[in-house]
Amino acid sequence: MSDLSSFNLVVIGAGIGGYPAAIRAAQLGASVLVVDRAETGGTCLNRGCIPTKALKATAEMLTRVNNLEEFGLSCSMKVTPDIKTIIQRKNRIVGELVKGVEFLFKSHGVTLKKASASFISKNRLQLTGADGKHEIVESGRFVISTGSSPADMPGIKTDGKFILNSDDILNIDTLPKRLIIIGAGVIGTEFAFIFKSMGVDIVMLEIMPRILPTEEEDVSALITRSLKKAGITLKTDTRVTHAEIQGQEVNLYLDNGEVVTGDRALLSVGRKINTDGLGLENIGIELGKKKEVVVDRFLSTSVNGIYACGDVTGGKMLAHIAYREGITAVSNLLEGRKQTINYDAIPSTIYSMPEAAGVGLTERSAKKKGFRIKIGRFAYRALGKAKAFSQTEGEVKVIVDSETDKVLGMHIVGAHATDIISQGAMAIQNGLTVQSMSDTVAAHPTYSEAVMEAAQDVFSMAIHQPKKSK
Repeated sequence: MSDLSSFNLVVIGAGIGGYPAAIRAAQLGASVLVVDRAETGGTCLNRGCIPTKALKATAEMLTRVNNLEEFGLSCSMKVTPDIKTIIQRKNRIVGELVKGVEFLFKSHGVTLKKASASFISKNRLQLTGADGKHEIVESGRFVISTGSSPADMPGIKTDGKFILNSDDILNIDTLPKRLIIIGAGVIGTEFAFIFKSMGVDIVMLEIMPRILPTEEEDVSALITRSLKKAGITLKTDTRVTHAEIQGQEVNLYLDNGEVVTGDRALLSVGRKINTDGLGLENIGIELGKKKEVVVDRFLSTSVNGIYACGDVTGGKMLAHIAYREGITAVSNLLEGRKQTINYDAIPSTIYSMPEAAGVGLTERSAKKKGFRIKIGRFAYRALGKAKAFSQTEGEVKVIVDSETDKVLGMHIVGAHATDIISQGAMAIQNGLTVQSMSDTVAAHPTYSEAVMEAAQDVFSMAIHQPKKSK
Protein backbone atom coordinates (compact mmCIF):
# COMPACT_ATOMS: atom_id res chain seq x y z
CA MET A 1 0.00 0.00 0.00
CA SER A 2 1.07 3.59 -0.64
CA ASP A 3 0.42 6.65 1.49
CA LEU A 4 -3.19 6.70 0.27
CA SER A 5 -5.51 5.24 2.88
CA SER A 6 -8.52 3.10 2.10
CA PHE A 7 -11.79 4.83 1.25
CA ASN A 8 -15.42 3.79 1.61
CA LEU A 9 -15.92 4.86 -2.02
CA VAL A 10 -13.70 5.71 -4.97
CA VAL A 11 -15.22 7.69 -7.84
CA ILE A 12 -13.31 7.49 -11.12
CA GLY A 13 -14.04 10.71 -12.99
CA ALA A 14 -14.72 14.21 -11.66
CA GLY A 15 -17.23 15.23 -14.31
CA ILE A 16 -20.93 16.01 -14.10
CA GLY A 17 -21.68 12.41 -13.10
CA GLY A 18 -18.74 11.83 -10.80
CA TYR A 19 -18.59 14.98 -8.73
CA PRO A 20 -22.29 14.92 -7.64
CA ALA A 21 -21.84 11.22 -6.83
CA ALA A 22 -18.85 12.03 -4.64
CA ILE A 23 -20.58 14.89 -2.84
CA ARG A 24 -23.73 12.87 -2.22
CA ALA A 25 -21.64 9.99 -0.87
CA ALA A 26 -19.88 12.36 1.51
CA GLN A 27 -23.27 13.75 2.60
CA LEU A 28 -24.23 10.15 3.42
CA GLY A 29 -21.17 9.81 5.67
CA ALA A 30 -18.72 8.00 3.37
CA SER A 31 -15.02 8.76 3.06
CA VAL A 32 -14.62 9.50 -0.64
CA LEU A 33 -11.74 9.67 -3.10
CA VAL A 34 -12.25 11.16 -6.57
CA VAL A 35 -9.68 10.33 -9.23
CA ASP A 36 -9.43 12.18 -12.55
CA ARG A 37 -6.49 12.62 -14.91
CA ALA A 38 -7.92 15.82 -16.42
CA GLU A 39 -9.75 18.92 -15.21
CA THR A 40 -12.27 18.87 -12.39
CA GLY A 41 -15.75 19.18 -13.86
CA GLY A 42 -15.13 16.95 -16.86
CA THR A 43 -16.38 17.60 -20.38
CA CYS A 44 -19.54 19.45 -19.35
CA LEU A 45 -17.81 22.13 -17.35
CA ASN A 46 -14.58 22.45 -19.32
CA ARG A 47 -15.33 21.49 -22.93
CA GLY A 48 -19.09 21.25 -23.30
CA CYS A 49 -22.16 22.68 -21.58
CA ILE A 50 -20.66 25.72 -19.89
CA PRO A 51 -18.10 26.98 -22.41
CA THR A 52 -20.52 26.65 -25.33
CA LYS A 53 -23.17 28.60 -23.40
CA ALA A 54 -20.61 31.32 -22.70
CA LEU A 55 -20.02 31.57 -26.45
CA LYS A 56 -23.76 31.48 -27.13
CA ALA A 57 -24.30 34.36 -24.71
CA THR A 58 -21.81 36.42 -26.71
CA ALA A 59 -23.44 35.36 -29.99
CA GLU A 60 -26.90 36.37 -28.79
CA MET A 61 -25.65 39.70 -27.47
CA LEU A 62 -23.88 40.40 -30.75
CA THR A 63 -27.00 39.57 -32.77
CA ARG A 64 -29.23 41.84 -30.69
CA VAL A 65 -26.79 44.74 -30.53
CA ASN A 66 -26.45 44.72 -34.30
CA ASN A 67 -30.24 44.91 -34.61
CA LEU A 68 -30.83 47.83 -32.26
CA GLU A 69 -32.96 49.69 -34.81
CA GLU A 70 -35.70 47.11 -34.31
CA PHE A 71 -36.01 48.32 -30.72
CA GLY A 72 -35.99 52.01 -31.57
CA LEU A 73 -32.29 52.49 -30.84
CA SER A 74 -29.68 53.91 -33.17
CA CYS A 75 -25.94 53.38 -33.26
CA SER A 76 -23.50 54.59 -35.88
CA MET A 77 -21.03 51.78 -35.15
CA LYS A 78 -21.25 48.08 -35.93
CA VAL A 79 -20.17 45.84 -33.06
CA THR A 80 -17.67 43.16 -34.11
CA PRO A 81 -16.42 40.09 -32.23
CA ASP A 82 -12.95 39.84 -30.68
CA ILE A 83 -12.52 36.09 -30.52
CA LYS A 84 -9.49 36.20 -28.20
CA THR A 85 -11.41 38.23 -25.63
CA ILE A 86 -14.47 36.00 -26.09
CA ILE A 87 -12.37 32.91 -25.38
CA GLN A 88 -10.77 34.61 -22.36
CA ARG A 89 -14.24 35.32 -20.95
CA LYS A 90 -15.22 31.70 -21.53
CA ASN A 91 -12.07 30.49 -19.77
CA ARG A 92 -12.69 32.81 -16.82
CA ILE A 93 -16.23 31.48 -16.35
CA VAL A 94 -15.03 27.89 -16.61
CA GLY A 95 -12.17 28.52 -14.17
CA GLU A 96 -14.48 30.02 -11.58
CA LEU A 97 -16.85 27.06 -11.77
CA VAL A 98 -14.00 24.53 -11.59
CA LYS A 99 -12.78 26.23 -8.41
CA GLY A 100 -16.35 26.10 -7.14
CA VAL A 101 -16.53 22.32 -7.53
CA GLU A 102 -13.14 21.87 -5.88
CA PHE A 103 -14.32 24.08 -3.01
CA LEU A 104 -17.37 21.81 -2.62
CA PHE A 105 -15.07 18.78 -2.45
CA LYS A 106 -13.07 20.46 0.29
CA SER A 107 -16.22 21.53 2.11
CA HIS A 108 -17.56 17.97 2.18
CA GLY A 109 -14.23 16.31 2.94
CA VAL A 110 -13.87 14.68 -0.48
CA THR A 111 -10.27 13.88 -1.48
CA LEU A 112 -9.35 14.75 -5.08
CA LYS A 113 -6.43 13.02 -6.79
CA LYS A 114 -5.13 13.99 -10.25
CA ALA A 115 -4.12 10.68 -11.81
CA SER A 116 -5.06 7.98 -14.28
CA ALA A 117 -6.82 4.99 -12.74
CA SER A 118 -6.67 1.31 -13.65
CA PHE A 119 -8.16 -1.68 -11.83
CA ILE A 120 -5.72 -4.30 -10.57
CA SER A 121 -8.49 -6.25 -8.90
CA LYS A 122 -12.08 -5.49 -8.03
CA ASN A 123 -10.91 -3.93 -4.75
CA ARG A 124 -7.62 -2.35 -5.80
CA LEU A 125 -6.95 0.58 -8.10
CA GLN A 126 -3.58 1.69 -9.42
CA LEU A 127 -3.20 5.45 -9.77
CA THR A 128 -0.60 6.90 -12.11
CA GLY A 129 0.26 10.57 -11.76
CA ALA A 130 1.53 12.93 -14.44
CA ASP A 131 5.06 12.23 -13.16
CA GLY A 132 4.63 8.52 -13.86
CA LYS A 133 4.64 7.52 -10.21
CA HIS A 134 2.22 4.82 -9.08
CA GLU A 135 0.04 4.58 -5.99
CA ILE A 136 -2.44 1.94 -4.90
CA VAL A 137 -5.81 2.60 -3.30
CA GLU A 138 -8.21 0.01 -1.91
CA SER A 139 -11.97 0.15 -1.54
CA GLY A 140 -14.97 -2.14 -1.60
CA ARG A 141 -17.05 0.32 -3.63
CA PHE A 142 -16.41 2.17 -6.88
CA VAL A 143 -18.34 4.40 -9.26
CA ILE A 144 -17.03 4.64 -12.81
CA SER A 145 -17.86 7.96 -14.48
CA THR A 146 -15.17 8.51 -17.10
CA GLY A 147 -17.45 10.03 -19.75
CA SER A 148 -16.80 10.27 -23.48
CA SER A 149 -14.61 12.08 -26.03
CA PRO A 150 -15.14 13.50 -29.53
CA ALA A 151 -15.06 10.78 -32.18
CA ASP A 152 -13.25 10.78 -35.52
CA MET A 153 -14.74 9.20 -38.65
CA PRO A 154 -13.33 7.04 -41.45
CA GLY A 155 -11.41 9.14 -43.95
CA ILE A 156 -11.28 12.19 -41.68
CA LYS A 157 -9.09 12.70 -38.66
CA THR A 158 -8.90 15.86 -36.61
CA ASP A 159 -5.54 17.62 -36.46
CA GLY A 160 -6.39 20.47 -34.07
CA LYS A 161 -5.47 23.06 -36.70
CA PHE A 162 -7.54 22.76 -39.86
CA ILE A 163 -9.90 19.91 -38.95
CA LEU A 164 -11.20 20.54 -35.45
CA ASN A 165 -13.34 18.67 -32.97
CA SER A 166 -15.69 20.22 -30.43
CA ASP A 167 -12.82 20.52 -27.91
CA ASP A 168 -10.46 22.26 -30.33
CA ILE A 169 -12.92 24.88 -31.55
CA LEU A 170 -13.49 26.18 -28.04
CA ASN A 171 -9.94 27.53 -27.97
CA ILE A 172 -9.45 29.06 -31.41
CA ASP A 173 -7.56 32.34 -31.51
CA THR A 174 -8.81 33.59 -34.91
CA LEU A 175 -12.24 33.42 -36.52
CA PRO A 176 -12.28 31.50 -39.79
CA LYS A 177 -13.97 33.15 -42.75
CA ARG A 178 -15.52 29.84 -43.83
CA LEU A 179 -16.34 26.96 -41.49
CA ILE A 180 -17.60 23.59 -42.69
CA ILE A 181 -19.46 21.59 -40.04
CA ILE A 182 -19.62 17.83 -40.58
CA GLY A 183 -22.69 16.61 -38.71
CA ALA A 184 -25.92 18.46 -38.05
CA GLY A 185 -26.72 16.95 -34.68
CA VAL A 186 -27.03 18.93 -31.47
CA ILE A 187 -23.38 19.99 -31.16
CA GLY A 188 -22.96 20.89 -34.83
CA THR A 189 -26.20 22.88 -34.86
CA GLU A 190 -25.25 24.89 -31.78
CA PHE A 191 -21.85 25.82 -33.20
CA ALA A 192 -23.41 26.74 -36.55
CA PHE A 193 -25.58 29.44 -34.96
CA ILE A 194 -22.78 30.67 -32.69
CA PHE A 195 -20.21 31.21 -35.41
CA LYS A 196 -22.66 32.48 -38.00
CA SER A 197 -23.62 35.27 -35.61
CA MET A 198 -19.92 36.19 -35.46
CA GLY A 199 -19.80 36.65 -39.23
CA VAL A 200 -18.45 33.24 -40.26
CA ASP A 201 -19.81 31.66 -43.45
CA ILE A 202 -21.18 28.24 -42.48
CA VAL A 203 -21.80 25.10 -44.53
CA MET A 204 -23.34 22.11 -42.71
CA LEU A 205 -23.06 18.56 -44.06
CA GLU A 206 -25.38 15.87 -42.69
CA ILE A 207 -25.53 12.23 -43.75
CA MET A 208 -29.14 11.80 -42.64
CA PRO A 209 -32.17 13.14 -44.55
CA ARG A 210 -32.77 15.84 -41.92
CA ILE A 211 -30.88 17.72 -39.24
CA LEU A 212 -31.28 16.72 -35.58
CA PRO A 213 -32.40 13.25 -36.69
CA THR A 214 -33.13 11.99 -33.16
CA GLU A 215 -35.43 14.90 -32.30
CA GLU A 216 -39.14 15.45 -32.97
CA GLU A 217 -39.62 16.00 -36.71
CA ASP A 218 -41.36 19.35 -36.19
CA VAL A 219 -38.39 20.54 -34.13
CA SER A 220 -36.05 19.52 -36.93
CA ALA A 221 -38.18 21.37 -39.49
CA LEU A 222 -38.37 24.57 -37.44
CA ILE A 223 -34.64 24.66 -36.70
CA THR A 224 -33.92 23.93 -40.37
CA ARG A 225 -35.96 27.01 -41.24
CA SER A 226 -34.03 29.08 -38.71
CA LEU A 227 -30.69 27.87 -40.08
CA LYS A 228 -31.66 28.88 -43.59
CA LYS A 229 -33.04 32.22 -42.37
CA ALA A 230 -29.67 32.88 -40.74
CA GLY A 231 -27.95 32.29 -44.09
CA ILE A 232 -26.40 28.93 -43.20
CA THR A 233 -25.95 26.50 -46.12
CA LEU A 234 -27.31 23.06 -45.29
CA LYS A 235 -26.65 19.88 -47.27
CA THR A 236 -28.48 16.75 -46.04
CA ASP A 237 -28.30 13.20 -47.42
CA THR A 238 -24.63 13.98 -47.92
CA ARG A 239 -21.68 11.74 -47.04
CA VAL A 240 -18.14 13.08 -46.71
CA THR A 241 -15.69 10.54 -48.12
CA HIS A 242 -12.38 12.17 -47.23
CA ALA A 243 -10.58 15.44 -46.55
CA GLU A 244 -7.45 17.10 -47.87
CA ILE A 245 -5.49 20.08 -46.59
CA GLN A 246 -4.21 22.29 -49.41
CA GLY A 247 -2.28 25.34 -48.31
CA GLN A 248 -4.45 27.14 -45.77
CA GLU A 249 -7.72 25.49 -46.86
CA VAL A 250 -9.64 22.32 -46.13
CA ASN A 251 -11.24 20.45 -49.03
CA LEU A 252 -14.02 18.02 -48.16
CA TYR A 253 -14.95 15.50 -50.85
CA LEU A 254 -18.60 14.41 -50.96
CA ASP A 255 -20.06 11.18 -52.27
CA ASN A 256 -21.87 13.05 -55.05
CA GLY A 257 -18.56 14.29 -56.48
CA GLU A 258 -18.83 17.78 -55.03
CA VAL A 259 -15.93 19.40 -53.18
CA VAL A 260 -16.64 21.86 -50.35
CA THR A 261 -13.83 24.22 -49.36
CA GLY A 262 -13.35 26.16 -46.14
CA ASP A 263 -10.69 27.65 -43.90
CA ARG A 264 -11.58 25.24 -41.12
CA ALA A 265 -13.75 22.16 -40.69
CA LEU A 266 -15.51 21.06 -37.50
CA LEU A 267 -16.00 17.32 -37.12
CA SER A 268 -19.14 16.76 -35.07
CA VAL A 269 -20.24 13.18 -35.66
CA GLY A 270 -20.68 11.78 -32.17
CA ARG A 271 -18.59 10.70 -29.23
CA LYS A 272 -16.59 7.64 -28.18
CA ILE A 273 -16.84 6.13 -24.72
CA ASN A 274 -13.86 6.42 -22.37
CA THR A 275 -13.21 2.90 -21.08
CA ASP A 276 -9.75 2.24 -22.54
CA GLY A 277 -6.98 2.00 -19.97
CA LEU A 278 -9.27 1.42 -16.99
CA GLY A 279 -8.20 -2.21 -16.62
CA LEU A 280 -11.80 -3.39 -16.77
CA GLU A 281 -10.62 -6.62 -18.40
CA ASN A 282 -8.76 -7.39 -15.18
CA ILE A 283 -11.96 -7.57 -13.16
CA GLY A 284 -14.43 -8.99 -15.69
CA ILE A 285 -16.75 -6.01 -16.06
CA GLU A 286 -19.12 -6.58 -18.95
CA LEU A 287 -18.75 -4.16 -21.86
CA GLY A 288 -21.16 -3.55 -24.73
CA LYS A 289 -20.56 -3.20 -28.46
CA LYS A 290 -19.44 0.42 -28.11
CA LYS A 291 -17.13 -0.47 -25.20
CA GLU A 292 -19.69 1.00 -22.83
CA VAL A 293 -19.96 -0.29 -19.26
CA VAL A 294 -23.10 -2.41 -19.09
CA VAL A 295 -25.30 -1.56 -16.10
CA ASP A 296 -28.68 -2.70 -14.86
CA ARG A 297 -31.53 -0.31 -14.14
CA PHE A 298 -30.03 0.36 -10.70
CA LEU A 299 -26.71 1.36 -12.36
CA SER A 300 -24.84 -1.66 -11.01
CA THR A 301 -22.22 -3.30 -13.24
CA SER A 302 -21.64 -7.03 -13.58
CA VAL A 303 -19.12 -6.84 -10.70
CA ASN A 304 -20.51 -6.53 -7.18
CA GLY A 305 -19.72 -3.20 -5.54
CA ILE A 306 -18.93 -1.38 -8.79
CA TYR A 307 -21.47 1.00 -10.30
CA ALA A 308 -21.29 3.34 -13.29
CA CYS A 309 -23.03 6.50 -14.47
CA GLY A 310 -23.12 8.98 -17.31
CA ASP A 311 -21.79 8.70 -20.86
CA VAL A 312 -19.61 5.71 -20.01
CA THR A 313 -22.76 3.55 -19.73
CA GLY A 314 -23.65 4.20 -23.38
CA GLY A 315 -27.02 5.86 -22.82
CA LYS A 316 -28.18 9.24 -24.05
CA MET A 317 -25.26 11.59 -23.53
CA LEU A 318 -26.76 14.45 -21.56
CA ALA A 319 -25.11 16.17 -18.61
CA HIS A 320 -28.25 16.15 -16.48
CA ILE A 321 -28.66 12.41 -17.04
CA ALA A 322 -25.13 11.84 -15.75
CA TYR A 323 -25.87 14.11 -12.78
CA ARG A 324 -29.00 12.19 -11.81
CA GLU A 325 -27.36 8.81 -12.44
CA GLY A 326 -24.40 9.71 -10.23
CA ILE A 327 -26.63 10.55 -7.29
CA THR A 328 -28.84 7.51 -7.91
CA ALA A 329 -25.88 5.14 -8.20
CA VAL A 330 -24.42 6.30 -4.89
CA SER A 331 -27.76 6.08 -3.09
CA ASN A 332 -28.17 2.50 -4.30
CA LEU A 333 -24.57 1.53 -3.60
CA LEU A 334 -24.22 3.00 -0.12
CA GLU A 335 -27.76 2.77 1.21
CA GLY A 336 -28.87 -0.45 -0.47
CA ARG A 337 -31.72 1.30 -2.24
CA LYS A 338 -33.30 0.21 -5.51
CA GLN A 339 -33.86 3.61 -7.06
CA THR A 340 -34.42 3.86 -10.79
CA ILE A 341 -34.72 6.76 -13.22
CA ASN A 342 -37.66 7.55 -15.47
CA TYR A 343 -35.71 8.41 -18.60
CA ASP A 344 -38.92 9.38 -20.43
CA ALA A 345 -39.16 12.38 -18.10
CA ILE A 346 -35.65 13.67 -18.75
CA PRO A 347 -35.60 16.57 -21.24
CA SER A 348 -33.14 17.06 -24.06
CA THR A 349 -32.02 20.58 -24.90
CA ILE A 350 -30.50 22.27 -27.94
CA TYR A 351 -28.94 25.70 -27.49
CA SER A 352 -29.59 26.83 -31.02
CA MET A 353 -30.93 30.28 -31.94
CA PRO A 354 -33.83 29.96 -31.22
CA GLU A 355 -33.49 27.22 -28.63
CA ALA A 356 -35.15 23.81 -28.85
CA ALA A 357 -36.07 21.24 -26.21
CA GLY A 358 -38.06 18.06 -25.88
CA VAL A 359 -39.17 15.53 -23.32
CA GLY A 360 -41.04 12.24 -23.53
CA LEU A 361 -42.31 10.66 -26.72
CA THR A 362 -42.25 12.21 -30.16
CA GLU A 363 -45.36 12.04 -32.31
CA ARG A 364 -43.81 9.25 -34.39
CA SER A 365 -42.63 7.19 -31.40
CA ALA A 366 -45.99 7.56 -29.62
CA LYS A 367 -47.81 6.17 -32.66
CA LYS A 368 -45.23 3.40 -33.01
CA LYS A 369 -45.88 2.38 -29.41
CA GLY A 370 -49.58 2.05 -30.21
CA PHE A 371 -50.91 5.17 -28.49
CA ARG A 372 -53.91 6.97 -29.90
CA ILE A 373 -52.87 10.56 -29.49
CA LYS A 374 -54.11 14.11 -29.44
CA ILE A 375 -51.86 17.06 -30.20
CA GLY A 376 -51.93 20.68 -29.05
CA ARG A 377 -49.82 23.47 -30.49
CA PHE A 378 -49.22 27.11 -29.79
CA ALA A 379 -47.06 29.44 -31.87
CA TYR A 380 -44.67 31.93 -30.28
CA ARG A 381 -45.86 34.63 -32.69
CA ALA A 382 -49.12 34.79 -30.69
CA LEU A 383 -47.31 35.52 -27.41
CA GLY A 384 -47.27 39.10 -26.19
CA LYS A 385 -43.85 38.76 -24.58
CA ALA A 386 -42.37 37.13 -27.68
CA LYS A 387 -43.65 40.07 -29.74
CA ALA A 388 -42.22 42.61 -27.28
CA PHE A 389 -38.79 40.97 -27.35
CA SER A 390 -38.88 40.21 -31.10
CA GLN A 391 -38.50 36.48 -30.45
CA THR A 392 -41.47 35.10 -32.35
CA GLU A 393 -39.90 32.05 -34.02
CA GLY A 394 -41.13 28.67 -32.80
CA GLU A 395 -43.96 26.81 -31.11
CA VAL A 396 -44.88 24.49 -28.25
CA LYS A 397 -46.22 21.04 -29.17
CA VAL A 398 -47.91 18.77 -26.63
CA ILE A 399 -48.55 15.07 -27.29
CA VAL A 400 -51.31 13.45 -25.24
CA ASP A 401 -52.72 9.94 -24.76
CA SER A 402 -56.32 10.11 -26.07
CA GLU A 403 -57.54 7.48 -23.59
CA THR A 404 -56.06 8.82 -20.34
CA ASP A 405 -55.35 12.46 -21.28
CA LYS A 406 -51.87 12.01 -19.77
CA VAL A 407 -49.03 14.01 -21.28
CA LEU A 408 -46.76 11.74 -23.33
CA GLY A 409 -44.40 14.35 -24.74
CA MET A 410 -43.66 18.02 -25.15
CA HIS A 411 -41.45 19.63 -27.76
CA ILE A 412 -40.53 23.30 -28.00
CA VAL A 413 -38.70 25.56 -30.40
CA GLY A 414 -38.38 29.15 -29.29
CA ALA A 415 -36.85 31.60 -26.84
CA HIS A 416 -36.13 30.03 -23.43
CA ALA A 417 -37.29 26.60 -24.63
CA THR A 418 -34.58 24.95 -22.53
CA ASP A 419 -36.01 26.61 -19.41
CA ILE A 420 -39.73 26.03 -19.89
CA ILE A 421 -39.36 22.39 -21.00
CA SER A 422 -39.19 21.51 -17.29
CA GLN A 423 -42.97 21.93 -17.19
CA GLY A 424 -43.31 19.02 -19.59
CA ALA A 425 -40.76 16.99 -17.62
CA MET A 426 -42.71 17.55 -14.41
CA ALA A 427 -45.96 16.51 -16.11
CA ILE A 428 -44.47 13.25 -17.42
CA GLN A 429 -42.58 12.45 -14.21
CA ASN A 430 -45.77 12.79 -12.17
CA GLY A 431 -48.21 11.29 -14.67
CA LEU A 432 -50.18 14.54 -15.00
CA THR A 433 -53.02 15.02 -17.43
CA VAL A 434 -53.08 17.71 -20.06
CA GLN A 435 -56.13 19.14 -18.28
CA SER A 436 -54.03 19.86 -15.17
CA MET A 437 -51.52 21.65 -17.38
CA SER A 438 -54.30 23.55 -19.08
CA ASP A 439 -55.76 24.62 -15.71
CA THR A 440 -52.42 25.86 -14.35
CA VAL A 441 -52.34 29.62 -14.65
CA ALA A 442 -49.20 31.01 -16.29
CA ALA A 443 -48.12 34.54 -15.41
CA HIS A 444 -48.65 37.16 -18.09
CA PRO A 445 -46.72 38.11 -20.08
CA THR A 446 -44.35 35.11 -20.11
CA TYR A 447 -43.13 32.47 -22.52
CA SER A 448 -44.69 29.84 -20.25
CA GLU A 449 -48.12 30.94 -21.48
CA ALA A 450 -47.35 29.00 -24.65
CA VAL A 451 -47.36 25.76 -22.64
CA MET A 452 -50.72 26.56 -21.06
CA GLU A 453 -52.24 27.49 -24.41
CA ALA A 454 -50.79 24.44 -26.20
CA ALA A 455 -52.44 22.29 -23.52
CA GLN A 456 -55.73 24.13 -24.05
CA ASP A 457 -55.37 23.62 -27.80
CA VAL A 458 -55.60 19.86 -27.27
CA PHE A 459 -59.29 20.55 -26.59
CA SER A 460 -59.48 23.34 -29.22
CA MET A 461 -59.96 25.78 -26.34
CA ALA A 462 -56.86 27.99 -26.59
CA ILE A 463 -57.91 31.60 -26.18
CA HIS A 464 -55.26 33.20 -28.38
CA GLN A 465 -55.77 30.82 -31.30
CA PRO A 466 -58.10 31.22 -34.28
CA LYS A 467 -61.11 28.93 -34.34
CA LYS A 468 -60.27 25.64 -35.98
CA SER A 469 -62.31 24.53 -38.98
CA LYS A 470 -64.02 21.20 -38.43
